[in-house]
Amino acid sequence: MTAGKDDQNVGTERRIIERPRLIKLLDESDARIILLLAPAGYGKTTLARQWAKTLNRAIWVTFTPAHRDVVTFAEDIATGIESLGGSATEFIREYLRAQSNPQRSAHGVALELSKQMNDVGVQWLILDDCHEIAEATEAVAMVSKVLERLHGRMLVSSRARPSWITSRHLVYGEVHELQRADLAMTKEEADEILGPRTDLGRLAHQAEGWPAVIGLAAALEGAVAPEDAMPDALHHYLAEELFQSAPAQLRDDLIALALLPHLDADLLTAEFGERRGDIIDEARRLGFVNDNPRSELHPLLREFLLLKLLERADAEERVRRTIRASVEACEWEHALGLVLRFSLADQIDPVLSAAFTPLARRGLIGTLSTFAAQVRLDPTFAPATVDLVDAEVALREGHLELAIDLAGRAYTRLGEGHTLRSRAKTIIGQSHYLVASYDEAEAAFTAAREEATDVRDAAEAIHGLVLAKVFGERGDVRPALKALSRLRHESPLHLLRYATAELNRRRFAEGLALRLDLDAALHTFPRVDDPRARTSFTYSVAYSFALRAEYEEAKRFLSLCLDDIRSFDLEFALPYANWTAAMISLGLRRFGEAERSLQGVEDASKSSREQGHAVNARSLRARMLLETGQPAEALLQVQPDVAFRLIPSWLGEYLATRALVLACVGRSLEAQDAAQLALHHSGAAEVRVLAASARAICALTSNDSSAALTLAKEATAFGVWDPVVCALRSSPLLADAFASEETLRPTIESLYLRSRDRGLARRAGFRTRSSHSPDDLLSPRELEVLGLISRGLRNHEISNALFIADSTTKVHVRHILEKLGVRTRAEAVARYEMFATAKGADTA
Repeated sequence: MTAGKDDQNVGTERRIIERPRLIKLLDESDARIILLLAPAGYGKTTLARQWAKTLNRAIWVTFTPAHRDVVTFAEDIATGIESLGGSATEFIREYLRAQSNPQRSAHGVALELSKQMNDVGVQWLILDDCHEIAEATEAVAMVSKVLERLHGRMLVSSRARPSWITSRHLVYGEVHELQRADLAMTKEEADEILGPRTDLGRLAHQAEGWPAVIGLAAALEGAVAPEDAMPDALHHYLAEELFQSAPAQLRDDLIALALLPHLDADLLTAEFGERRGDIIDEARRLGFVNDNPRSELHPLLREFLLLKLLERADAEERVRRTIRASVEACEWEHALGLVLRFSLADQIDPVLSAAFTPLARRGLIGTLSTFAAQVRLDPTFAPATVDLVDAEVALREGHLELAIDLAGRAYTRLGEGHTLRSRAKTIIGQSHYLVASYDEAEAAFTAAREEATDVRDAAEAIHGLVLAKVFGERGDVRPALKALSRLRHESPLHLLRYATAELNRRRFAEGLALRLDLDAALHTFPRVDDPRARTSFTYSVAYSFALRAEYEEAKRFLSLCLDDIRSFDLEFALPYANWTAAMISLGLRRFGEAERSLQGVEDASKSSREQGHAVNARSLRARMLLETGQPAEALLQVQPDVAFRLIPSWLGEYLATRALVLACVGRSLEAQDAAQLALHHSGAAEVRVLAASARAICALTSNDSSAALTLAKEATAFGVWDPVVCALRSSPLLADAFASEETLRPTIESLYLRSRDRGLARRAGFRTRSSHSPDDLLSPRELEVLGLISRGLRNHEISNALFIADSTTKVHVRHILEKLGVRTRAEAVARYEMFATAKGADTA
């Protein structure tokens, strides 16, 4: 068994003592949590590794300062799950990418990891050195949630009792603690390490069983310690004796080892060249290096060696050289840690300039923000790169005005040609875009593109510029879209982004009448590892099909969108998806479902910083009230009281809906004015057709017989029919005008079939028959009535059976016939029995 970094049970032959009494204690424990609780040097890691060899389906994580970042912790757990046959790495990577700030998503990350661990049957989660994350609130919360959800048991080592082990755990016997006294070496164990050397007897007694001291003593020839020395002083004394016993070159090499982030072969080769093997062998012989399972310096000895470094005249230069080497090796956390430990203020900017982009792209926002917070403790003004870190965090947490201020200050202070100036401008652009300040967003993204020094920064700027121009409806988007198009063959992500942008561009230009041309995007869709990009695409496609009144196809894509939203906890996207779900349900005459989805949007708008959701909800609720015969109530939803900035198309749709409602209540002049105002704010296809619908109804009230043809021409040109569905349901005058135009009859017959408007179809003289099951079309009460009709009951008998008025029964019967597209009660019963028979066959 190899030694752990926590153990110094080493003699000149590097013997590792087995401690069967401790193994027995672990074997006999049935507690859910076993806690090895002792200061450094008590063999916690060695014991844990020895026992872990006997365990099945275990995952091991050794905490370091880097694990204070939720991303690092999650990645290590995911790797462990993969080693047990799971497939967590890709999912966790996508989940983390989906979060604006993974550090603030510890709860959700922990739930997903727990589920994945339970799925692969993890029996033991071993968490070593838990004290390293004690001050990291998010990482501690993550462990606490994993403990709550994990079906398996936990083995934990720490220098202090973790805060997530509560009094309840202790009182109810869920925790078995092995403390310092348990882990201290007995006389027999110490004798086995020290061998027959009688000169070490007093020293072993002074050590009070501390394995670290006993191990160092065994490696030292003729150790004579001060008589009254306490164990801490003994350890320092023995480390000093061993250090001084080494040749000068080896002492220098040991200090170099202490400065390295780890002792992996690549770093050792870079530091020592061909001498690396000899140096590690000598360090191991002296007891400074253990194998655990790879070569490591014990943390106590690392601290000792770093103190020795400070005695050297060249200490600062050596630290600076190690920082440069760490940056070159992409050991970002180590480089940042050295900057803080040795208070090298002039290194903050160059190291953070190098580390910012790779850490931010991996989602290691916790690492960046912790470093920035430590720098800000200094009374001097922090470098510009620290402002940029704070701006990044502010953007990801939705503090958009703060993000704009901080990024603006960072941009001004960063020198010409600085690699992070582009990112500063992109943060400004994204923040302005999210608050619908499109002039500022376009200017910022343009500058970001010009300042970009790598392809990814340029791509982000181009993508942002396209979004700002499309949704801000700001002139010719084609040059920016062409630049985005050139990137689409670089990666699946770029292709999907381009497809999404192009689809949305069409809504604001020629419309959706032509084929949507989704083949390339759908082909690459499964390979896109960014859930946000996927949901943006599927949402846009669902909305486009819904505008075309192709509701079933819209439902299919919205289902894909919701799958990603739920899988990756994309809460910000839920109001958009719920609004589209309400729109689709309304199109299909499923008013109850539309109401539930709309309530979800309204609930989100109460707590969301995005007030636009409330306005959007009012637009759709007004249309639903119109369609259900409540025009006065609809008008209350769309009063001209929007007092804050909105996406132009959202404001245009709101005003165009108001125009439609005004037209339906006979206030034609106001309706015309509202329609004109809507078109002034937005040229989106849905706004144009809504406004055209309002104008058509106004024209019909003035006996303009061409109104229906004009509206149909507008809807056909843009391929947008959902507003027409709403207008036809809301205005019998318009519905009759469409039906009376022979050239329009095939169009509305198809439209009524897609929107399940069988009542309007019958009014227009079409004989329609639904292919849908009565269960899909009828309310629970209507199904009850249909069931009684199938038993031969007449209306009065049905009323008595259900304790309802005869008039209510007549309404239910009429609705049943309309929804099923039949003329008689006998036809309704025949359809009911046909689907009941088919359903029974499927069940069988």
